[in-house]
Amino acid sequence: MKRKGSIFIVTLWAICLLTIFAVCLNDGARQKILIVKRLEERNKLRSIADAGIKKTIAGFLNYPNRVKDMYLSNDAQGFKNVRVGEGTFSICYEYIDEMSGSKKITYGVVDEEQKININKVDQMILRRLFRNALGLDDIQSQNLAASIVDWRDSDSELSIPFGSAEDSEYSFLKYSYEAKDFQFEVLEEMLLVKGMTREMFEKMKRYITIYGEGKININTAKRNVLLAFGLDKKIVDNIISFRAGSDGIEGTSDDNVFYSTSGVINSLNQYADLGEAETAQMNKFIDNHAVDESNYFTIRSVAKLENKKNELEIISVVDINGNILYWKES
Repeated sequence: MKRKGSIFIVTLWAICLLTIFAVCLNDGARQKILIVKRLEERNKLRSIADAGIKKTIAGFLNYPNRVKDMYLSNDAQGFKNVRVGEGTFSICYEYIDEMSGSKKITYGVVDEEQKININKVDQMILRRLFRNALGLDDIQSQNLAASIVDWRDSDSELSIPFGSAEDSEYSFLKYSYEAKDFQFEVLEEMLLVKGMTREMFEKMKRYITIYGEGKININTAKRNVLLAFGLDKKIVDNIISFRAGSDGIEGTSDDNVFYSTSGVINSLNQYADLGEAETAQMNKFIDNHAVDESNYFTIRSVAKLENKKNELEIISVVDINGNILYWKES
């Protein structure tokens, strides 16, 4: 009896161990299946988002005369929930209306030449931008602008005696480095510059770029960008009101467009008379800083699968010829 009892106990233990092993094996298999499904889902999302980028680039190449419509219009047709296979993509970005100040989702591409190229402009333009966009005082704006110029220039001399930064200012940090002495290659480099914080950078992103020749698109430039180039507030208000059309909202069907820089003054005079000083200011701005169309664009493609919550986003910067200059997935 004792022997039979021992065998029974051993058998029970064996069954228990086999059961535990089977449960663990099953759980591991289930986890592997979930991982495979997630990878498959991510690959599908990536393919759909990639299709959105490629379709938009094809629009540049096949319909060059419509490129202006692609960043001036808020028309969702062709950009919102475009079906590809088992899901959809949308070409969209977050937009703040210049007239109302409200935040919106806009469909289309982002014109990079509505922004200030931090590799091209001088300290004064940067100082004005920091005052208007960040609310910094004159000294803070001057110091930050000088630090940016000293970061990108090729020498080791301070551009202002106090408040700027060259190699010595960064050598005492916990993780020391030197001023780059070369142009910014990604916007995030701004976080390495003395005086720039993450919070400030997040506010600045919509106004700055590293693409283009340094001139800005008068059809798309934001209020703070136009003010940074030294235009009076009244002139800037007139430009934005002209662009917004009769409904006062940019990105709608009644918007006005400056079809050439040579016609800007005449267009504004029909909308609001410019005085002699204002006309002179506008002529100087147009000659030195303005263009009426753009050659660099950011495409943000957001992919979704049918009946799934997960999304995948690809952000790409391309030129008018379809060359991809930047690519980021998240």
